[in-house]
Amino acid sequence: MNRENITLSLDDNRRLTGKNLLSDQPGAIIDAFVSGIDKLVVVNIWSIYANRLLKAVDWSNEKIYSRIFEDGITIAISAPMDALYAACDLNELAWQLTCEELTNTPNVEEISVAIARLKVTIAEEVNPKLLELIKQSKANNIVYLVDDDEFSLGYGTTAQCWPITELPEPSSINWSKYKSIPLAYVTGTNGKSTSVRIMSQIIEQAGKCCGVTSTDFIRVGDNIIDHGDYSGPGGARMLLRHPDTQTAILEVARGGILRRGLPIDNVDAALITNIAEDHLGQYGINTVSALAQAKAVVAKGLLNNGQSKGTLVLNADDEYLVALAPELPVNKCWFSLHENNKTLQQHKQKGGAVCFVRDQHLVYLDQHEESTIIAVNDIPMTLNGAALHNIQNALGAIGLAKSLGIQNKAITAALAIFASNSEDNPGRGNQFKINNAQVIMDFAHNVHSMQAMAVTTANIQAQRKFLMLSHAGDRTDTEIINLTKTALKMKPDFIIAAEVEPYLRGRELGEVPKLIVDTALEHGMNECDISTFSSPFAGAKHIVEQLQADDLALLMVLSEREEITKLLLEKS
Repeated sequence: MNRENITLSLDDNRRLTGKNLLSDQPGAIIDAFVSGIDKLVVVNIWSIYANRLLKAVDWSNEKIYSRIFEDGITIAISAPMDALYAACDLNELAWQLTCEELTNTPNVEEISVAIARLKVTIAEEVNPKLLELIKQSKANNIVYLVDDDEFSLGYGTTAQCWPITELPEPSSINWSKYKSIPLAYVTGTNGKSTSVRIMSQIIEQAGKCCGVTSTDFIRVGDNIIDHGDYSGPGGARMLLRHPDTQTAILEVARGGILRRGLPIDNVDAALITNIAEDHLGQYGINTVSALAQAKAVVAKGLLNNGQSKGTLVLNADDEYLVALAPELPVNKCWFSLHENNKTLQQHKQKGGAVCFVRDQHLVYLDQHEESTIIAVNDIPMTLNGAALHNIQNALGAIGLAKSLGIQNKAITAALAIFASNSEDNPGRGNQFKINNAQVIMDFAHNVHSMQAMAVTTANIQAQRKFLMLSHAGDRTDTEIINLTKTALKMKPDFIIAAEVEPYLRGRELGEVPKLIVDTALEHGMNECDISTFSSPFAGAKHIVEQLQADDLALLMVLSEREEITKLLLEKS
């Protein structure tokens, strides 16, 4: 073995606070790039050091976990919830010792000194009263939340918080007063935010105050608590501790799952909308199949002591979910655009719940009932059936709502009024009417979502079609070209390439628009029908000024969404 050719590079070291890809326990995790050596050799040496250190600090009952991926390894340990920062230090020390051994480098410090330092760190962090409260909460089957600053019992109206430094005595707690609420996870590559918003409308129609977390905001009822990405544990805690939350729909994105694990241990239902290539190359997730495994961590939220306590709603038209499903030991509900879908039919024959399209109506069926929920054309966001992806989003929402025990009447009423506008579903297929022309604004940011919008607009008849594209600079040339090629399936008559200066991310001005223009020319568009503008707003304004009756415009808006929305509303 040539030690000079070995690369051992730590990429990330972080806490895991919930059920995660490798285990069901809190702990610490490291992603590292490895080359020039058998990765399994590296994992085995790390394992020896990790177990030695765990034993040295009296954490002998904790476990170690590992995962080997294309260009590196993930190594993790479980650890007490009250000592996760110290656990990160311990894991990093095990990694450091591994690197020193493999590269024949002298130890930075004596192992005995490092262990003594770890023990001091652990002693400073531990909180025995917190662990006792967690133990008692589990024994009493009471939901709890914990973070660096607070511990709480109960969700919604029964939630009560204490500062982490002023915890109550377990004997003083009236455990019976703390209750849970109906809970669901929503994940997938595309359609997460739309599904969360549909569910919010359904739950409102059922007469409950719905709280949602998403990548756009955290909202309770009609009140937006804060804007931003709240798809991780912090958003979930804020929502579940809010006194008005009666039902919670939690959007959980890939990044949050991989960074921290699931926001809470147990939910009543979960939805995975689809799996497609997006954000690969982060946290050791380099393939779509690996991405599917990461998304499927939500299924762990349906397991309690190994038993399935809820329902996982899955897209039967998605090959990755179909392939992965046998590994998930939970109750399932499958949905599909096609009643004769093989996976759906097999599940139906076993008495499982299914949801599908029959004669342009959305149907839910399980062993107890068959219900026609609503006609496709009665759902505004489907654009009379042209938006197939929104038919899928509606099917997934039906499956999730039924899994939460919501009545058909509320589901039908919600789908009949949920529209693709800037109020119900900002940035997702928003529709406007200008000069008797149709304008659709969307935030598609990967090939899968771009394909959905291209197919939708290709299915809509129009005199002329306008397409505006803009892409972030941190996409590779190949990704930008593929996104553009996919969008061209709309068959536009005119294309506008817009610069997005806030998203250059290392590229030169004009570089991304040129890739869009060159791709359009290569695929048969005439140069005279292609324009370039300095911003999405400038491009949208130009299109609006050209619109005539029966035209169609698709605006793919990466930035300046609020300004463009205001412009379109003013011209409507």
